[in-house]
Amino acid sequence: MNQIHVIAHTHWDQEWYFTRQDSMVLASYNFAEVIDTLEQDPAYSCYHLDGQMAVVEDFLAINPDYRARLETLVRDKRIFVGPWYTQTDTYNVHGESIIRNLKYGIFAARTLGHAMQVGYLPDTFGHNAQMPTILQGCNLDSIVFWRGIDHDRHAKSSQFLWRAPSGATVIACAMSFGYGAAKNIESEASHLEGKIFPMVNHLRSRAGINDLLLPCGGDQVSIDPALPKILELASARSPDEDRYVLSSLERYVDTLRAQRELFELWEGELKSPRYTRIHKTIGSVRYDIKKKNDEVEQFILRQLEPTIAMARHQGIPVNLSVVDTLWKKLLRSHAHDSIGGCNSDATNRDILHRLEQTEQLCHSLWNLVVKTLAACIQDGDLLIFNPLAAQTQRVVKTTLYSRADNIALTYQGQPIPFDVLKRDVLPGGTAISLTAEGECETPLPPYFRWQVALQTPVLPSVGYITVNVEDDPAPFRQHLQTKGSEIVNAHYRLSLDAGTLTLEDKRSGRRIPSLFTLEDCADAGDSYDFSPLAGDVPTRCSHFTLVDSLKTPLVEKLIVEATMLLPQDLAGRQNTDRTPLSIRLVCELRHDDPNLYVESTLENSHCDHRLRLLIGSDIHTRHAIASQPFAIIQRETGCAGENWQERYREMPVDIETTEGIIAVAEAGKALVVNSRGMKEFQIIGSEPAAIALTLFKATGVLGRNDLDWRPGRASGINNTVVETPDAQLLKPLHFSFTVALADSADHLTLRRLENQAAGQPFTYQRQSLHTLDHRLERFSLRLPDRQLPAQFSLLTLPEPLILSALPHAQQSRGTVVRVFNAGTQPVPVPAALAELHQINYLEEPVQPVTAIPPSATCDFLMEA
Repeated sequence: MNQIHVIAHTHWDQEWYFTRQDSMVLASYNFAEVIDTLEQDPAYSCYHLDGQMAVVEDFLAINPDYRARLETLVRDKRIFVGPWYTQTDTYNVHGESIIRNLKYGIFAARTLGHAMQVGYLPDTFGHNAQMPTILQGCNLDSIVFWRGIDHDRHAKSSQFLWRAPSGATVIACAMSFGYGAAKNIESEASHLEGKIFPMVNHLRSRAGINDLLLPCGGDQVSIDPALPKILELASARSPDEDRYVLSSLERYVDTLRAQRELFELWEGELKSPRYTRIHKTIGSVRYDIKKKNDEVEQFILRQLEPTIAMARHQGIPVNLSVVDTLWKKLLRSHAHDSIGGCNSDATNRDILHRLEQTEQLCHSLWNLVVKTLAACIQDGDLLIFNPLAAQTQRVVKTTLYSRADNIALTYQGQPIPFDVLKRDVLPGGTAISLTAEGECETPLPPYFRWQVALQTPVLPSVGYITVNVEDDPAPFRQHLQTKGSEIVNAHYRLSLDAGTLTLEDKRSGRRIPSLFTLEDCADAGDSYDFSPLAGDVPTRCSHFTLVDSLKTPLVEKLIVEATMLLPQDLAGRQNTDRTPLSIRLVCELRHDDPNLYVESTLENSHCDHRLRLLIGSDIHTRHAIASQPFAIIQRETGCAGENWQERYREMPVDIETTEGIIAVAEAGKALVVNSRGMKEFQIIGSEPAAIALTLFKATGVLGRNDLDWRPGRASGINNTVVETPDAQLLKPLHFSFTVALADSADHLTLRRLENQAAGQPFTYQRQSLHTLDHRLERFSLRLPDRQLPAQFSLLTLPEPLILSALPHAQQSRGTVVRVFNAGTQPVPVPAALAELHQINYLEEPVQPVTAIPPSATCDFLMEA
């Protein structure tokens, strides 16, 4: 005899093949019915609104009169809301975004009376290995999930202990039949005996404990008022005398806590398509959405929040409600379907527009904050910011404006070397003034726009310096820019010889011939998965032609182009007609910088294909290395391809996802890629290995039946074809990444290279000549007179500690300093931080630690 904990719920995608607007209208009816039903029937003890708050906020926006009634039910733990803001993806968004998702979700749920204390992710397409770290950081000790488990290779039972690389451990419960196991349960004997009782027997065999979890709900389902009566009948008719009770996830997890010592321990990610589809290749679907999301995340984490922290800790007020608004708008695009891109075109247009709106909020707020900071410097001068927690000296590219036809840059009276990449003369326009006689127009003289690369002085950690931009009386002379088919700096030589790009490490002598090869193939898949076309042979191109080159003392660029002849679409692969697709690569080396910077552009004019860039190496390995939140994961390459259909729901292909870092390594050497928005990669070969970085995939349908790599029904809505012509991405596309050769791929080395590539210094010039680069620049602010230092540093961290983020505190006046350990041994808390209060991700006090374990985070509250 077992107790069957029946979980009444609705799984509520805020958008999918329908839009968020559709969802809001439907929820305005369905959620109201839930409230009405629970109020009328005390036997209906509890109900779950899918573990996320965004859809609840949507409901209350339309039905504000239900708020007090909802609060009562939430306080009484009859309706469970939270802990998430949206049902997050865990691979295609930044780890900081996952933390904020939980934090904003819990805080929003608490305003209604209670946030559910279970990390519930019923439909997410796999779970990164650091999820226990993130959950525990929000004071959650459990997760209930569906996708990604393989009981033959992971934990044997559906209940187990899941440990992260940081050592954080939570209770995990895998829902064997998913969140819709008992959807539309009926009281008829044929239904109970034919479906429910056999299902429970399977759950019993998998769990090995007396308390079993049986979810009763489904996608956008309405509440069934008859459920309490149905469960009474199920208990009466159970051949095993099981007791079916309407329960909650919190109550069920309480029973697991009491049995914790019995559970097996598992460490690693949960991303196997053993029992259900995991959509391993969704990382390349709707690249435009993932690219824009990455740009917004990086701007917030590496520019906006550090600038806000520097301003607030010098007494400058910042409207932090804007930060909360933009984060919540961003998180609405992080639900697993939303960021996955597996939606209708109308929905994806909403998502992309929402990301663009978030970006506008970010840039506008930053503009106002940095303009306030710059009020203390002279007109024309330049602030250079360093967002990293260590001093740095870098080549920075920026745009300056001057009335003078020649300029000089100085810092503390000493000249700063800079290269003029481009100089333009811009018309000054007209000044309009109002007189008694009417408007008076006064022509203004022209001014100059300078695009420069400058060698910074040593920049203070999480701080800034002021550089003087002065008129230079000497006549301007444009330095001759030498041409050629190779570029060099202190680290590398990149050469184009007979159409082939070769990278040479000048210090070690390592040489990578055929550094880049483009590979295009048919995509017979859909908006969930790539799938090959039977008989299709990929087209490869490693021949590049020289377009241009630029060489200055600080920056050298090599611009090359490749042209591939491709079929127009899937049907076109049946004939010999081919049309060109041109791809341009701008490769850049900067003075004494260990990264090769690559920007690639193309205008996609072909349908139903996948384009990858193969990055060659001199590494012999059968392992792929990639970043996850605060950690590095190493995966074996290759997959069990023989008779996989007998064991898996989709091809268990070794196409993987990264938070940004990709590497291959062997003893004494490594090749490291830092990708900006491209999440998907595969390691091809081993003697040597190549990194296949997926640029994008193009497809025209939401779901398709019987794919080679995913047999059976279409994913998503499977009883009709949803055409998605926008997902063909027939438009200009832009890609950014770096390549570096290193001595190893240990965690600290990888994070150093990541910070070098993504943690670029940024600048702001105080000037009034040109007010169009920032949308709010033309609006005057009434800025209080205050004296600020010309140079400032907020904090410094010793390696191997890495600064993850500087969010504003929401429960007090101050800034949260979140650090993680990228080393292999515990690191003592630095003296400068030891005096600060230690908190968790929810800003709650915790027992202070004296050392930070590897891959673990530690949060400190710096009072403003």
